[in-house]
Amino acid sequence: MTNNDRAQSKTARAGTGKHSDPSVTAAHVTRRGAILAAVITAVIGAVATVVVALINSGAQPAKGAEDRGAPATPGSSSQAAAVAPQQQSTPGEAVPEQVKLDAKTGVDLDGPNVVPVSTTGPNGDIDLYYDGGNLTSNRKGLFYYYGTEKEAKEQCPKVVSEGKDAVPGPQVIFAGGQQCLRTSKGTAGWISVNDVKIDDNSGYMVINYKVFR
Repeated sequence: MTNNDRAQSKTARAGTGKHSDPSVTAAHVTRRGAILAAVITAVIGAVATVVVALINSGAQPAKGAEDRGAPATPGSSSQAAAVAPQQQSTPGEAVPEQVKLDAKTGVDLDGPNVVPVSTTGPNGDIDLYYDGGNLTSNRKGLFYYYGTEKEAKEQCPKVVSEGKDAVPGPQVIFAGGQQCLRTSKGTAGWISVNDVKIDDNSGYMVINYKVFR
């Protein structure tokens, strides 16, 4: 081999080492780009997952957080549960019943249905009779009373049992007047005149009453 041939051979080998094939270089670049894109995608996905988890945990307070926000008083729940039914079950002051007696009618306050009936006086089961001007009771069963409606539940049974202040006969009625009452069956009660019109033919009286059975 001549010196020229050796020089050309070295030159060819040197060129082969310094200059690679363009298609091979492109393949290497493509693989590196795909790997880098995959890594970036994975990182973004992980970050997004963490952010969503943080948002959800911040929007939804932990169980019992509301209870921890306000300190509970020991036994407060049981006390509230015990008090509420007692308040609901406590009855209010009883409202008196009411009945209207036209002239020459009477009423039996002991019966389940208190309905005025036409009659000639406080006879039999009739407790009260209104003749258009006066009120009379069965067997002198009316008693003077000077207390209040609220006190009548305790006072009228005492007044009736003592029998000291009985109304002696027919009584002229006026609005606001009140008496203790003994019914035909001996039950104590209370009456108060709510409204009245004195007239032998067209008179009437409206009474509020309570019977303490």
